[in-house]
Amino acid sequence: MTATVAIALLVPLTFELDPLHSLLMLTGIFSGSMYSNSITSITLRTPGNPAGAVTVLDGYPLALRGQAGRAVGMAAWASVVGGLLGVLALSFLAPPLASVALQFSPVEYFAVGILGLTTVIAVSGRSVPRAVVATTFGLLVGTVGMDPLVTQPRFTFEQRELTTGIPFLPAVIGLFALAEVFRLAGEHRLGTRAVAAIGRVLPSRKDIRRTGRPVLLGSIIGIIVGILPGGGGAMASFIAYGESRRYSKHPEEFGKGSIEGLTAADAANNGVTGGAMVPLLTLGIPGDAVTAVMLGALMVQGIQPGPRLFTGGGDLVYPLFVGMFLANILMFAIGLLLAKPLASIAMVPYSILLPGIAMFSFVGSFAATGRVYDLWVALAFGFIGYLMNKYDYPIAAVALGLILGPIIESNLRRGLVMSGDDWSIFVTRPISLGVLVAAALLLTFSIVQARRRRANADFLVE
Repeated sequence: MTATVAIALLVPLTFELDPLHSLLMLTGIFSGSMYSNSITSITLRTPGNPAGAVTVLDGYPLALRGQAGRAVGMAAWASVVGGLLGVLALSFLAPPLASVALQFSPVEYFAVGILGLTTVIAVSGRSVPRAVVATTFGLLVGTVGMDPLVTQPRFTFEQRELTTGIPFLPAVIGLFALAEVFRLAGEHRLGTRAVAAIGRVLPSRKDIRRTGRPVLLGSIIGIIVGILPGGGGAMASFIAYGESRRYSKHPEEFGKGSIEGLTAADAANNGVTGGAMVPLLTLGIPGDAVTAVMLGALMVQGIQPGPRLFTGGGDLVYPLFVGMFLANILMFAIGLLLAKPLASIAMVPYSILLPGIAMFSFVGSFAATGRVYDLWVALAFGFIGYLMNKYDYPIAAVALGLILGPIIESNLRRGLVMSGDDWSIFVTRPISLGVLVAAALLLTFSIVQARRRRANADFLVE
């Protein structure tokens, strides 16, 4: 259903509230829904929103090992740290960070998209070439629909529904949830359960110490990406996951049940909540789809976000910071309290669980737009995900391509329009050049690491 849908549905309930209470309610929904997405991602391999596609990578393998409670509890811990750091960034750094974001033109957004693509190594599994193929497929699928600049249909084959492109959420639900339904149904284990045990929910000191670095890194990445308009939790989670894997002492665990990968993604996902509020409150520019809905709700209340809000509206802004801080504390307490009963969904036998997952997958795909077309998209990508699982192609790489493809293409072309088709603009602007150099260095470093791991594995086999 996503945080955007939740806020859109509940905005009418805020009309009778005063502006501060209205804003606090909306931000509470924002924070809570970003964490709760992790519960179904971990226990059912069913992302509640696009960012949950990254949580699935390590959360679901942990659940299959009887550590669903541990995964949900650590997701709550990472979420509250990311959320609290996001609020602190919003409180102390909003004006200067927003001014930096204003300097980003399409050229810089293209460079950030390329940096995100280096994450393909992190989701590559055992084969980087297969991850490249899967990512390329995702990039190609992202070109279906209307051309972003000249409003001409592309690759639609004269089908009216395809002019709107391939919707991301139904595609992700198909790739992860329905593909898993097809796989498990084909194994003839319908009388068994997905998860044998829930396990401890309360985070242990050992896990907290081990995940300190990835949680901090994920939070910082989430805040930065959240500030950039159009970034969002999905991009932040993918980038944080890739960077945490690069700096991890146990990169081989990623994708197989790494608590570091899980917490990095969830910290980034919730760090976005504070970061996305920066451009909304200081510039009146929504940082993502959720804050776009919140902007409409604020304007209905007669509140015009912008620099004057900080000079003349301190009685609204500063209580909001305190409220967001408390919302994250409450999210952690309520999340841990409900973690075990909610995670126990995965204890249900497959004969009941699989039809339920399929039903809610289709409901989630249909709910956002009410189009039957989205149901067919989810079903088609479910079969694609099933085949990719069968032949060992990383599904997450397709999701990465779907997320970054439109961002990279539209900003590449806008940058070329700005420069009169002069490609040098991407390396003559300091911020863009710095991001592209960082992407090249990280890609080189990741490839060298992947080759070393493969060489070590071959040596151990011999």
